Amino acid sequence: MTRIELPREKKVGHLTLLRQQRSLTSREFNALTADERLEIIRHAQGMNKYNLMLEAADVAELVPRLAAQEVYLLIKEMGSEDVTELLDLISTDQLTTILDLDCWQGDTLQAEPSLVWMQYLLDGGEERVIRAIKELDFLLLVLMFKKFVTVPRGPESYDDDDERMEAMVAAGGYELEFHDPESSKVVSAVLDIVFRHEREEFTRLMECVRWEQEAMLEEEVYGQRVGRLQDHGFPDPFEAQRVYARLDPASFAVENHRKKGLGLVSEEGAAPGFILTVARPRDLLAEVLAGGLRPETAWELTFLLNKVMSADKVDVGDLASVQTAMEEVYRYLNLALEELSEGDVARAATCFDDVYLESLFRLGFSLTLELQQRALRVRKSAGASYLDGPFRALLDGLVRKKPRLFEGVLEENRGGERPFATLRDLRLAGEWLERLELQLQLFAGHFPFELPLPESLDLSGCYPDDAADLTLSDFFLTALANRLQGRDFLPEPFPQAELGALHDRVCRDGLLAEELRRDTGQWLESLLPGTGPFADYCLDLWAEDFCTRSSAELDPRYLGGLIVRRG
Repeated sequence: MTRIELPREKKVGHLTLLRQQRSLTSREFNALTADERLEIIRHAQGMNKYNLMLEAADVAELVPRLAAQEVYLLIKEMGSEDVTELLDLISTDQLTTILDLDCWQGDTLQAEPSLVWMQYLLDGGEERVIRAIKELDFLLLVLMFKKFVTVPRGPESYDDDDERMEAMVAAGGYELEFHDPESSKVVSAVLDIVFRHEREEFTRLMECVRWEQEAMLEEEVYGQRVGRLQDHGFPDPFEAQRVYARLDPASFAVENHRKKGLGLVSEEGAAPGFILTVARPRDLLAEVLAGGLRPETAWELTFLLNKVMSADKVDVGDLASVQTAMEEVYRYLNLALEELSEGDVARAATCFDDVYLESLFRLGFSLTLELQQRALRVRKSAGASYLDGPFRALLDGLVRKKPRLFEGVLEENRGGERPFATLRDLRLAGEWLERLELQLQLFAGHFPFELPLPESLDLSGCYPDDAADLTLSDFFLTALANRLQGRDFLPEPFPQAELGALHDRVCRDGLLAEELRRDTGQWLESLLPGTGPFADYCLDLWAEDFCTRSSAELDPRYLGGLIVRRG
């Protein structure tokens, strides 16, 4: 039997009663009120959700109360073949929403998924087919059948009485030309049921399939679909892009974004629960939602998710894609709440309840855009073509359409990127970005040389011999090596013959000389405060490579942090 957990909370009017959480028997489950059982079902996942439905004695009344999008995701997750009982119980409104979500690509109704759903109706029996034919939007039905069958002539086209009578018995006098043998098996079976049980509806359907222009019909049905999906929070993809419109974090005022009544409690019944099962909120947002989610907020959160998925053209039937989108929504909401509440859970909960969730989402996203704009300016500056690996990776993540965090800022020697989730992520990325900005300022106005354009460099006879392999640390350390050898602080290629002498000067028993690190850091700080970390970064390259080798092992082909002239 399916494991059924009694919720810790029970709503009684405006009160919330706490009770001991425990497992329920099937009998105890069915002794609960319909609303309580529906609440348990909403917060279950996958097979467990499906089995809980079947455990309910009044499953036929409960299923139509579920949000259509929730039913659709369950069907897509389980596979329609495994939820046949559920398909027999969904309402026509739920089925319409499912067809709207599953059968269209852009503004075109797709034949293949439409045929799949015809087969599901057929599998549900003749009564299920007739109910759908009578209750589904008529023009949608006409368009679906036009994808598979053409009606070249009707009863009035027959001159011979015997031929007319034969045609009337077979298909109401209509000649049907099916587009392909495979789909004809399903479509003809559905039409046969309609012909035998609903003769007037069959005639009306055939006349429209015969005479309606498909392009004009599809445009009209698509318009109706757009309207229906807007009622579920799916705007036009172009309009949906507004969910990413920037807000100025510095001037964001809660009072300008307070809710004034959303009207989002759907007539479908129970608020959707999948938003808390496909993905889990984390950090401060998790603490805010630990006390539960009000129905109106659940709908608002669902509509926000749907708007994000519309903007990003996400396949709303792919559970992994929905999960990714939901996680993104949670991350940006969390960023906004941390920014507005300074980490205080009570203040964050008040913001979550009082402020439009879309405004919070936009604020969280805008916090990452501030880093993106700084990163774009850095990319345009002189010297940006010579960034060291970690800093280049930092910029690559930040300049993406949705800025991402280079994980090397969290832990040394880590690579890869991940989305921003907390203010700490933003702060660390901002600190690294500031270090990079200061590095470029050093080279732009505090060193006695200008960085050359890559195409102007002559590296013949040098290691490395390709300008694409050079970084800011190479220029700095090469100039420093020349200075240590008594020459000017310039990044002129360092003579290979002097590598041994340089090694003796900067290394002590396999380690970098501490006085060199101290003096170099102090010197850079005197030139431009805040640049000491750049000295440490560069000297670490010598410590990890140059100083770990003996003088006899100094092969310029394999040395980092220096431009060496052969010979």
